[in-house]
Amino acid sequence: MTTQVQGATFRYTHTIGRGEEAGTGFKNPVAVARGAEDVMYVVSRAYDYRADSKRITVCTVREDYIGEIGNGGRLGADLMDTGESDAPGTLVWPTDIALDSAENLYVTDEWLNRVAIFAKDGDWLGSWGIVGQGDGEFDKPSGIAIDSEDNIYLVDTGNNRVQKFTKDGKFLMKWGHEGTGDGEFNMPWGITLDQNGDVYVADWRNDRIQKFSKDGKFLMKFGASGNGDGQFKRPTGVAVDQEGLIYVADWDNDRLQIFDVDGQYITQITGDATISKWGEAKLDANPEMRLEREISQGLEREKFLRGPIGVTVDDQDRIFIVDSQRNRIQVYRKIPPYFVGLYDGGRL
Repeated sequence: MTTQVQGATFRYTHTIGRGEEAGTGFKNPVAVARGAEDVMYVVSRAYDYRADSKRITVCTVREDYIGEIGNGGRLGADLMDTGESDAPGTLVWPTDIALDSAENLYVTDEWLNRVAIFAKDGDWLGSWGIVGQGDGEFDKPSGIAIDSEDNIYLVDTGNNRVQKFTKDGKFLMKWGHEGTGDGEFNMPWGITLDQNGDVYVADWRNDRIQKFSKDGKFLMKFGASGNGDGQFKRPTGVAVDQEGLIYVADWDNDRLQIFDVDGQYITQITGDATISKWGEAKLDANPEMRLEREISQGLEREKFLRGPIGVTVDDQDRIFIVDSQRNRIQVYRKIPPYFVGLYDGGRL
């Protein structure tokens, strides 16, 4: 499907993923990061009773499976019961992911209150972070973003603030506290940076997006509680493209909303998913499953987003929506007005 508004066209291209505990699929995905050469890193949070499914799936935009990262230590309920939190490679409640200039992976973990670091080939590089309220301490870290100098901006959800670190975990600065005023937060979640280094935070319980300078100065806000155009019901993810358009995963409204540089509503995407390449392979291997689908009613509803929790936009204007409750990524492309005819003719 194509969503067309003045000055922009957003076209669905394909779906990546299916529900799987391991291998070619995801289980409750929460975040995606784009690497070099069309590589993607998708974080599956899974469920506490399937700790082996908490992982980072590595694949390409065209759904070529590369492998998995994580789950190197004691996991899940056993870990939570004993309190052991230093096992290399362990992921318990992974929440977000970002890449540095060397394409090392930084993964926030709400349960372990730390940032886990992996090389792009999956080697464990270490971790940093400790629970608390002081400078450099966390209470349920969530969103993470890395700037051009490899400084890290991290959403400290339980402490209602944003903290900035070096990539080695050295504390640099912080801003924010609980409240509803400008620069205040109520359980913030997602974070991103734009081309100028400005910081956007999804202020989850306040149902809004706030924008700051890189040193934490409040610049603007937009959004209010509700389900109308430009309103939010627990926004979780935010991304900004090269043109400055702002994309917000409106989690409890089951949609992605798109805004201009001033925070003015442009349009929304509610989902157009088709069966992924991995999904088709599974159906080919299980003819009875395909037959069951053919006789089922209401399958047209599968295309819609269900709990979109994250969004990433790459330098090719491709939009990756993390469709958490349906275990997949829906991919769209923003097409400039002067290219629309070429796309329609099948030449791009």
